[in-house]
Amino acid sequence: MSGIENIEKYDDVLSSILVNEKSILGFLSSIFNFLARRTDFYYVPENKYENMGFPAGVAEELVLKVMKACDPKSNKYQSGSNLAMTDINNEIMCSTVAQEVEVVADGDVGVSEQDTFENTSACGSKENEQKKDATNFPEDYEPPVIPVQKNSESYNGAVREKYSWAQTITDLDVTIKLPSDIKSKNLKVSINNRDICVQCNNGEVIIKDSLPYKIKAFDSVWSVSEGKLLIHLEKVQERWWDKLLTSEEPIDLAKIDASRPLDELPEDHIAKVRELQWNQEQKLKGLPTSDEIRNLKILKKAWNAEGSPFKGQEFDPSVIKIN
Repeated sequence: MSGIENIEKYDDVLSSILVNEKSILGFLSSIFNFLARRTDFYYVPENKYENMGFPAGVAEELVLKVMKACDPKSNKYQSGSNLAMTDINNEIMCSTVAQEVEVVADGDVGVSEQDTFENTSACGSKENEQKKDATNFPEDYEPPVIPVQKNSESYNGAVREKYSWAQTITDLDVTIKLPSDIKSKNLKVSINNRDICVQCNNGEVIIKDSLPYKIKAFDSVWSVSEGKLLIHLEKVQERWWDKLLTSEEPIDLAKIDASRPLDELPEDHIAKVRELQWNQEQKLKGLPTSDEIRNLKILKKAWNAEGSPFKGQEFDPSVIKIN
């Protein structure tokens, strides 16, 4: 993609916003409202370990720098190029790091190489002791008990006199054993958002009751197989039910298997879980975590930034004290 094509690829979308808003003010309001609703642009982290938003004042600085860089009169303006944006990104990162680290000048470091070595050794020993402590469990430690349920027809549910039911966080499955002479054409199944009724054509009611929570009636299905009526219900809300029918005795939700497969979680949650797992492995190996690696990369960029007392010197993170 050429430089001109790259810079003009959003013109149609942006032009439609401008036409609808009928003013620059309305156009800008739409852009910033989008950033407020759909991004962390306005979020100010409460501590340095949060990977969201910008430190106080950095978002405003970013806007001003982009505005100036896009000014055709600016000496940084290069039509169709991302070079100016890259420079701004580097400047913002350096500015952010400047707020997060305390620079210790050479004159303030009254520590000999021997002292530094001794401190490093002491820290290493302390870290090794902490790792050993983390893997030594108390003698009376008992691992958590994971519920084991063999009957799939009552998994996370219950077996009742006329039916059994099972559930996941999103749906329910009901199994009703039918008399041998009952076929699907002899059944009348009525499923609504808050109630369910199963009865025979002769008027015999098998189950009829209200539901404790709402279901998606239009997504519910039923079928008859091997002398059993199988009903599948979709929950409106992701939650665990302690009973299928309102009149039913509740089950103990503390005893169900409330775990969820990783692939059922949202993509951002999956990424976070995998990052936490990787970080734990790094800590056990005595290696830096993802946050520490990110901070080190940012620090390297800030090392030779304008105004840095270390500009021109070989990169040495040991002289930086992280707050």
